[in-house]
Amino acid sequence: MKLMQNVMEFDLVEKNGTRSKRTVDVKALSLAVSLTPPKTRRKSRFLLTSEDVIEVEEARTCGEAEYVAIMDKGDILMTAGSDHLDLTLSAKSFERVGMARNPAKEKQLCPGVVAKELWRYSDVKDHWSALRLKSSVTIEGRRTLFQDFPISQIVDLETHLSANPKLREGGTVLFSGSANQLPSAPPNLYNVDLAEGGIFPRDFHFELMDPVLGRTISHGYSVQVLE
Repeated sequence: MKLMQNVMEFDLVEKNGTRSKRTVDVKALSLAVSLTPPKTRRKSRFLLTSEDVIEVEEARTCGEAEYVAIMDKGDILMTAGSDHLDLTLSAKSFERVGMARNPAKEKQLCPGVVAKELWRYSDVKDHWSALRLKSSVTIEGRRTLFQDFPISQIVDLETHLSANPKLREGGTVLFSGSANQLPSAPPNLYNVDLAEGGIFPRDFHFELMDPVLGRTISHGYSVQVLE
């Protein structure tokens, strides 16, 4: 049986600013789910999107800023992403069916969103620790910063590739995992434990910043609840 294709088109931005179209045939989608040791889990490759709108089953969902590595035609390409997840699946739910909690299973309920621009990994490899990730949401009409952290806070790409060489296979897309929200973010933001008063914004914005080369990849999307 021939597998259906998930072909996505990006803008590849060179460090001199020139652009070209890059088409990627996505063969596998992997999520970082553990820092020590670094582990990844598979996610349906058809859940990968660069659209500006995603649809979810219910409102209690959350985005998170991540770097995304794409293996394509012998190149390693970089972009920013948000592996949106449903917050309603709890550890107790898994216990009732005799399973350990599986973060990847929770994330099968929502799309993984990537920006539409790419950089070459070789252009940022030598100043990797200078890169920074940021995310924000809209609360009562105002943009609120949710995350802002150096990429060094999460597992670097070389460590992931060493721990799991299969990630180097062509067509593989890796979401890096993310860091905690800022202490300045509202305490009820994405707080699913609150019976009332939890804030679950209907949008999410994320950025990957390279201060050395003076450029940024950014993307945003709205979250629509299916009714």
